[in-house]
Formats: sequence, C-alpha cells, structure tokens
Amino acid sequence: AGIVSGANGIQAGLTMHQEGTETEGEVPVALTGRAYAWADASYGPIEPGDMLTTSDTAGHAMKVGDSDRAHGTIIGKAMTSLNKGKGLVLVLVTLQ
Repeated sequence: AGIVSGANGIQAGLTMHQEGTETEGEVPVALTGRAYAWADASYGPIEPGDMLTTSDTAGHAMKVGDSDRAHGTIIGKAMTSLNKGKGLVLVLVTLQ
C-alpha cells in the first residue's frame, strides 16, 4: 500500500515496478513522508489533521469517518484541506 506520488513538484523517493498489472511499468510510490493524493470530499470535508483512508471512488482517498473501523486502512494524515468535490490533498503518509 502507498500513494502514487510525484504530483505538485514533490519528487518521488521510490519507484516500484511490476509487469502484468493495470499499472504495468514503473510507478513512483510514497510509503512514508509527504505526497499529494487525489481525494474525494463528497464523503465529508477534509481538514488538516484528518486521517485518510481509501475511498469507494477509485484512486482517491477520503476522510476517515469511524476510526475504530479504519484501523489498518489508514494511509495518512491530511496536511491541507478539501471542502468539496475531488482534488489533490497533501498527505503525511503514515500507513497504519
């Protein structure tokens, strides 16, 4: 697990490679540190400090609604906000 990285000028520190998958080829992935991630705020506005998890919207994160149920699915903590719609959010990647 991680965030496909390289958006908004933050350079990737690690590039992963796997053949025969949907993302065949080399893909920069953030496993720790800061990275921008696509997020969907239709499940609730995202504020700095909110924990983020995977969303039903493919390739997007969303705000954690129930921290007890999210244990083991958290990808990081939001460092910027997204009030509505979809967009990029700066994330402190802390896989939990």
